[in-house]
Amino acid sequence: MPEKKRGKSWFSTEGSAFPLGATWVADEGAYNFALYSKHATAVTLLLFREEAPAAPVLELALDHKINKSGRIWHCRLPRAAMRGATHYAYLVDGPEGGGDYGLHAFDADKVLLDPYARQVWFPPGFQREAAMQPGSNMGRAPLGVLFEEHAEFDWGDDTVRFHEHDLVIYEMHVRGFTRNTNSGVPPERAGTFLGVVDKIPYLQELGVTAVELLPVHQFDPQENNYWGYMTLNFFAPHTGYAV
Repeated sequence: MPEKKRGKSWFSTEGSAFPLGATWVADEGAYNFALYSKHATAVTLLLFREEAPAAPVLELALDHKINKSGRIWHCRLPRAAMRGATHYAYLVDGPEGGGDYGLHAFDADKVLLDPYARQVWFPPGFQREAAMQPGSNMGRAPLGVLFEEHAEFDWGDDTVRFHEHDLVIYEMHVRGFTRNTNSGVPPERAGTFLGVVDKIPYLQELGVTAVELLPVHQFDPQENNYWGYMTLNFFAPHTGYAV
């Protein structure tokens, strides 16, 4: 008797509420998108190619009956159906702020960055002020980057060791630590995460046992905040420190 073919699961067609963000599902050749919003009444997924950040190649309005679980909106898209998209964002509609909604104000014209994006891309026309002005900020808003492969780091049996005594902490600014020539770091790695890696032997020689990094997550490049205390996205490393 021939084996009966199994149909696709509900998660494979409508997506899963977890994990949040955009996740590559390798065995399905698809992306899972999940976005949390307590008060949203409508969510549209926007997909872009890098060369056209003001013209989405796909706009997918999520159906609250099938693409929403509790407070999380979700969908799953095969890579073949995404028209070569490399970046993404959302349009989110909902009630006006105030009253029972406090500061949860919505503007359906605004392109919104996924707060769980693993990498942030700023288009050439990026303008921070456009998010605060009337009308659309299409082409001027930061976008999330889509990865086809994302391997979680395998710690194996190497558990994190905690120092209970003799702890020597070195507080460090990633760019400031190696950006100058006297750091001895090659120019192409100076002021970056790799530059810090190059200096690990130096830190060990000093007797340092732990490094405390000043903000390394993505912050607004137009804020001109050297210290990084204008966080834009907590789940993406600052691109200015990456090589």
